[in-house]
Amino acid sequence: MKATEDQLHRAVAILLDTILLPPALWTTFPSGWGKLGKATAGRLHGCGLKAGMPDILIFFNGRAAGIELKTETGKLSKDQKHMALLLAGAGIRVYVCRSTDDVIGVLEQMDIPHRRAKVAA
Repeated sequence: MKATEDQLHRAVAILLDTILLPPALWTTFPSGWGKLGKATAGRLHGCGLKAGMPDILIFFNGRAAGIELKTETGKLSKDQKHMALLLAGAGIRVYVCRSTDDVIGVLEQMDIPHRRAKVAA
């Protein structure tokens, strides 16, 4: 059975809450989930929400990274590709992750302190 993007997002949230060590910090703003009503979408846009922002932002030691979660077959939207380029210009890399293992790989690549995830037997 293949995980949905929602299931992947929940698994990554649990993972990061469990293994990420302070002072590293993460957050999410799942603005792309489901269909937003016109009023809600307008309010979010009016308050500054930018289209294509990554699903997860991780902060550590004056650095940040974005993680865009996708299923095995999911693809970046035009807005997500454009935002990744804008963020790269600001020195923020965006990683596409399709599993919790991919997320752990990002933490290791960025030298972000974390507990080792326990592998299920």
